[in-house]
Amino acid sequence: MRIPLYIEFSGKKVAVIGGGGVGTLRAKKFIEVGAEVTVFSNEFSDELRLMFERGEVNLVKASADELNFDEIARNFDLIVVAIGSKEFNEEIIKAASKYRAMVNLANDARKTEVVVPFEGGKDGIRFAVTTEGKSGVVARKVKELFQNVLEENEELVHFLKAMDHLKEYMKSNDVPVNLRMKIYPAVGSNEEFLKLVREGKVDEARKLAEKIVKDYVSGRKKAEEGGIQF
Repeated sequence: MRIPLYIEFSGKKVAVIGGGGVGTLRAKKFIEVGAEVTVFSNEFSDELRLMFERGEVNLVKASADELNFDEIARNFDLIVVAIGSKEFNEEIIKAASKYRAMVNLANDARKTEVVVPFEGGKDGIRFAVTTEGKSGVVARKVKELFQNVLEENEELVHFLKAMDHLKEYMKSNDVPVNLRMKIYPAVGSNEEFLKLVREGKVDEARKLAEKIVKDYVSGRKKAEEGGIQF
């Protein structure tokens, strides 16, 4: 079973097999986050050629049946299969497993190890949506709905800014972890704090959060059990 993760891909090596439309989109996605991308294909899109001229991507002219998948798996962190035929999928999966490389099968959503979802976000809040191959149309619709919620609800961004400050404030003041886990929900449910957040008074919300922390640390307030901070 797959689980959702955010993985740092800056500096990772990505092999894309296929230089058409899907291969181009996948290559661009990983290049944008700082990965070192090499595309293997007999033919390349005009966009990939331009990217190559700008030094953004490596291009290797070769058809899939000419490739040494063991060699690719040994030298890359992720292999993206972006060709229409599934003929080489099992061979690629076997090689990747042998050398512990990850595989994204753009041509087989059911068997792929890595899913590339639709994603969106705003001001530090990020999300990803997938139906794991059932319907890209539905996944895109859900992504648009989530994005609209963020765009129309500035309060969430204010809430994040205030809570992020709270986290950094407690860490910098060496508040014990067990106490921090109790203070997060206490602040996050404080009516005065939430009112300031709703009004966009982020600086005042931050100051109130600091005061609440001091009250708990000094013992003036007792933190209740429970609460998990993500």
